[in-house]
Amino acid sequence: DPARRRWAVPAYARLLFRLSAAAGGAFATADRGAVACGLPPGSEWPAVWDFLRAGVLSAVWRLGPRGGPRFVRLGPAFDAARARHVGDRPHWYVYLLGVRPELQGKGLGRAVLRPIFDAADRDRVPVYLETATEVNVLIYRRLGFELVGQGELPGGIPNWELLRTPAG
Repeated sequence: DPARRRWAVPAYARLLFRLSAAAGGAFATADRGAVACGLPPGSEWPAVWDFLRAGVLSAVWRLGPRGGPRFVRLGPAFDAARARHVGDRPHWYVYLLGVRPELQGKGLGRAVLRPIFDAADRDRVPVYLETATEVNVLIYRRLGFELVGQGELPGGIPNWELLRTPAG
């Protein structure tokens, strides 16, 4: 439903931003034209309490009677996919990367990922992310990610799983 999506997607994005900001993993351009939200090593597997403090109940409510339960089912599916590739190893988990459409192709995605890459390289840990959009796989490969898996999430959502090993 496009009308519900207009306000549900921002609620979901706010939740992810709050989680990453609390863990020190939110990065944006000055004009907020691009943002990367991630969880650093030590915070990459948030507890239920972390989600509650970040506003998960509000997000689930805004997603509605169909979207809320779907969202709740997605979390364990994302976690299972990630666990297959990183297991218990420390890693960065980038779960939101966005660039306004009119600003795409200008290197802003790379710019907001740079602090994550720098920290990952310094600490010698991988960076993991997923995308539901196949065209993004090529973009992420240009940023140093390798496609490590592909699957389908609940609701038939495609999921490409990518991993960037530390540079150097």
